[in-house]
Formats: sequence, C-alpha cells, structure tokens
Amino acid sequence: MARMATTPASPARVSPAREDPVVAGASQLIGGPPGEHAVLADRRTWLTPLRVLMALVIVASVLGYTQKIGCRDTRTWTHEHQYSALCYSDVVALYSQEGLVDGKIPYLDYPTEYPPLIGAAMALISWPAGHASGPKAVYRDDGGRRVFDHYTMDRRSAVFYDLTALLFMIAACVAVACTALAAGSRRVWDAALFALAPALVLHLLTNWDILAVVFAAGGLLAWSRRAPRLAGVLLGLGILTKLYPVLFLLGLGILCLRAGKLRELAKTVTAAVVTVIVVVVPLWLSAGYFDEQNNKVGDSIWTTFWRGGDWLRLLGGGPDGARNGLARFIDLNSDRSADWDSLAFGATWLADRHDPAWFGPLHLVVCVVMAVVVLAVAAALIVHRPDTRRLVAASAVAAFGTVAIAVPLVLQGIREHGLPVGTLNIITAATLVVAVVAIGLLTWFAPRRPRLPQVLFLLVVAFLLSNKVFSPQYTIWLLPLVALARPRWRLFLLWQACEAWVLFTRFMHFIYNDTQGRHGIDRGWFVGAVALRDLVLLVMAAFVVREILHPRADVVRTGGSLDPTDRLAADRPAAGLDQDAVDDPAGGVLDHAPDVRGGWRGRPTRPARDGDPEPELATVAARAAVADEPTPPRPELEPVEPGALFRPRHDRSGTAGGSEPDGSGPAGG
Repeated sequence: MARMATTPASPARVSPAREDPVVAGASQLIGGPPGEHAVLADRRTWLTPLRVLMALVIVASVLGYTQKIGCRDTRTWTHEHQYSALCYSDVVALYSQEGLVDGKIPYLDYPTEYPPLIGAAMALISWPAGHASGPKAVYRDDGGRRVFDHYTMDRRSAVFYDLTALLFMIAACVAVACTALAAGSRRVWDAALFALAPALVLHLLTNWDILAVVFAAGGLLAWSRRAPRLAGVLLGLGILTKLYPVLFLLGLGILCLRAGKLRELAKTVTAAVVTVIVVVVPLWLSAGYFDEQNNKVGDSIWTTFWRGGDWLRLLGGGPDGARNGLARFIDLNSDRSADWDSLAFGATWLADRHDPAWFGPLHLVVCVVMAVVVLAVAAALIVHRPDTRRLVAASAVAAFGTVAIAVPLVLQGIREHGLPVGTLNIITAATLVVAVVAIGLLTWFAPRRPRLPQVLFLLVVAFLLSNKVFSPQYTIWLLPLVALARPRWRLFLLWQACEAWVLFTRFMHFIYNDTQGRHGIDRGWFVGAVALRDLVLLVMAAFVVREILHPRADVVRTGGSLDPTDRLAADRPAAGLDQDAVDDPAGGVLDHAPDVRGGWRGRPTRPARDGDPEPELATVAARAAVADEPTPPRPELEPVEPGALFRPRHDRSGTAGGSEPDGSGPAGG
C-alpha cells in the first residue's frame, strides 16, 4: 500500500509533465499528470540493457543449437543430410576424426590441427563425454535367424556436442557483455548487433572460433578500462586460440605510436608475448612426435630427457622426419591450397572456366562492371566533397586501369601455370602486407586519430579477404568489431544475408560434388555468393574509411546528432580533446589523448605548449561565446585503477546521476 508524503515534494519528484505543457496535455488522456504530493515508483528496474542483451544472446545460442541439432546424432550423416539440413558442425565431425572418441589427448597422442587452447577445450569436454555409452548393434529376429538391424545412438558424440554448446553459449554471453561494456554506457545497445547477428546463430557451433572471440573482446574491454597488462594476457590467450588477435596488437601499435602511449603499448605486448610463451613452451616440450600419417613414432622431449635419452636430437625433428605435435597447425596452414571461400579459390575457378584473354567476354564484363562501380562511387564522392574532384578523378582512373590490366594478367597466369601453394603463400602474404601498410598510413595521416575499433575492423577485414582460407565461421570474428566500429543496421543486415547465402550455396555445392552433379548447384553459384559477400565487406570497410576521414559521419563520435554545427565540429582534430564530446570509448588511454605525431597537412596534433591556448578549452570557449556564458574550467580526469573491468566509467559529461556500469543509466543506449 502506497504511503502519502508528509513533506513537500523535492525537485526530483516533480513530474516532468508539469514542466512540459505538451506532455501535460497529452497525459490528460489517462487521468492527468501526477499531483505534487504523489509518490512515484522508482523507474530503475531489474531489466537493464545488459541483462536484455544477455537474454538475446542466450536466445541466439539456443537457436544455433537447435539449427544444428539434426546432426547431433551421427547416424544421420548419410545421403548428404548434414549439407541438405545445413547442420554440419566440426564439433561433431572432429570428435571422432581427432581421436577424442578413443580418449586421445591432443598434441600428446594426436597432432591436432588447431592452436593449443582449442585442443585444450576439446580435451576438457571429451573427458566427461567419454563416460557416455557408445553405439551398440541392435538385432532383429528374421525367421529364427538373428539379423543385424541398426546401431544405437552414439551418446558420446551427442554429449560432447551438448557440453560444447553450453560452453559456447557462456562464451557468447561473455563476449557480448564485454562488447557492450567497451562501447560505453551511451552506446551499450550497439552490442545488440552482436547478440542478434544471424551469423552467430549459423556459426556458433560450426567450430571453436567463439573462444577466440571472447578472449579478443575481453582484451578490448581490458584495454578500454586502462588495464594494459590484463589486455595483453587476454589477447595472448586469443592468439593461442586463433591467430587473428595478433592484428589487435598491430592496430594498438599504430595508434599508440601516434598518441605517444608507448609505455602502455609495451605493457600489453609484453604481457601477450609472455602469455604465449608460458603456454607454448611446456606444450612443445610435452608433445609427441608423429609421422605424415599421424602415427605416433616418438616420445616428447620432456619424456626422452627424463628417461635419459637423446633429447637434443628431437629439437631438430623426430625419428624419420617426424614432426612435433604442436607443429601440425603450422604445417597444415603452410601446405594447404586455397580454401573454398577464398578469393584465390574463386580466381582459380574463374580462370579455368572462362578465357581471361584481352577483350574476351570475361575481360569485357569485368571492364563494364568496374566502369559502372567507379563512376557511381566517383560521382557520389564529388557530390559530397566537390573540393576533392581532382583527387577522386585520378583515383578512379587509376583503379579502373589497375583492374582492367591486372585482372586478365593474373587470371591468364593462373590459367597457364596454375596456382602452386608456394606462390599462393607469397601472394597472400604480400597482399596482406600491402593492406596493412595502407591501413597504417590511413591511421597515421588521418586528420583526427581513428577510433581503435575502426582500425581493428579494417585490419581483420584485410586479413580475411587476402587470406587463402576464409572459413564460414570466421565471420563471427567481425561481429564485436562491427558493433563497435560502425553500429548501423542496414548494411550490417545486408552483410548477414550474404553470409547466409554463402553458407547455403556452399552446402548445396558440396551436394553437387558428392552426387556427381545429380543434385545441388554448380560451382558458379557458390563463387558468385562468395564474391558478393566479399564485395559487401569491402563496402563496409569503405564506409569505415569514410568515417575515419570525416568523423562527422561517425555515429559514435557525433552521438547521432542532427545539428550541423555539432557534426562539423567532430571533424576537427581538436574535437577529440573536448572532454564533453565522445572520442574513443574503447580506446582506453587513447580516449581524449592528444597526438604527439602524425596528422595531415599541418593540422594541430600536438598538445598545447606554454602560452598557447589549449585546444579543448578553445573549443569550449567558442561554444560559450556563442551562448554568452563564461568559459567553464577544464575538467579533470581521475586515473582508472588497472583491472577494474566492470566498474562504472568516470562520468565525463558532468550530468547528474551518471550512468550505471551495465548501461541502465539515463544515457544508456
């Protein structure tokens, strides 16, 4: 029963409807505004944005489990059911292929093709799964004879799948929570792109990549909370799961070099390197030696040393050219050819299927498509920025000339000589280096220092598109980065639709191959789907580049403001020093930090010297002069304790009430 107030209402209890006549008038439809002495219910509820995100990602995880549950029973893996039902999962397939069903321990008894922490996750879950019952033969009576009928379900594989799904759901929840917290209380809802991503449903149980994603997202959160050592440890664990978090260290290196935060960078890199060494060296000493048929032919270095054997000989290789079990991952990735979803695979098919000669059908089609794309992009850029028409025209001519000349030469070379693995490795490495250098130059010379997630997104996209392996589940690497770098739904959903189309055409083409063309679809459909997906990724990267060069188009830095003055102000290099504005919520020590080097065309990038007006105060003073208000004092930032990952951020805006760490405050979302 509500009690009546006996004292005059405080200002906080005054109804907003009494201050706004429009709201007060509208509220008459439901009985009018509250009285002065009414006791209003507290608006704070248990259902905070972060908890809603957790509920959403749990729903997505359950949908992912259900989507692949048709392959949980290994007896259904016949007549292409795993492809026609779109339920193929490496979790089920590799349980037997990696020897886990026989109780083998990765690296010690079998040379697993995955990095150490994935092997550890496999071994950890296979231990309780091994206690379930295996398949048993069931017989029936046929005229007095005992005839085999069928096998029972292999519950070991099913339990392994169930426990792995539970682990992945927990990892997905942690990854989404880290992404939401790294985005800041103002943008906590951006993590919904991650939590509701169709790719999370389709690929959560395809492979073990979500474990790398959770370490990478945790490392990014630790960096945003100014805990560089913890960030290094988490990124090191991510590298031990999948190699792509190495790119995070590279992106941090470029940004920290521009901002002069080399001490924090050194702490992060050192912690990551030490973490990798602490895990890899003992595993390398304990791993067995295996021949090319994966048969164990030698004990580990540690076992040989303990028994008094010639352990020094094992440092260069095992008996008869056997390799250490930990080297299986390196050997596989260096010796494998172009994988299905890569651009190299599509180029090989295109060169074999169509004649790439000069002025042939393929060359003419490529030239026409390129001309249309270049003209459309150039026209849009010139309309948006008329002052750059000369640069845009020169870039358009160079791009068209490169494609018109390079495409037939490359495809003709592949058609005549093929694409040997050694040549492919050189091409992919060189392409990645060129892309990384270009992203580094963009980061270094951008008028305003890019946000950390923007740089990381570009680096990971460059790695995926240049690599000879682009497995379908790799797409979840990008989900937290997209949510932080460019939280916009329309292009994101288009990309997700392309990913679903790639998966469908992939499995339908596998059916086509296995049935000798009787069912399924031809390879051209699959290659076309991959090309479309890659094109959409390039478009997303182009939008991120545009927002780096013109921060007024960045919804994070402008806060979605429609005020032209605020949007133009975001383009200035000094805007990042304005403590009232959003700069780089996930940047940690980079957030609101002045540059000490870099920049473009002599724009101010260094902190103010003695006697010079400070950029952030000049910005605030200009705003105050327009409003005829005195210049407020420069806000002071209190240091953040290292490791305080889940504590609330210090409120920069000075608004009353602040925000809750989970985004439940007034600015949440």
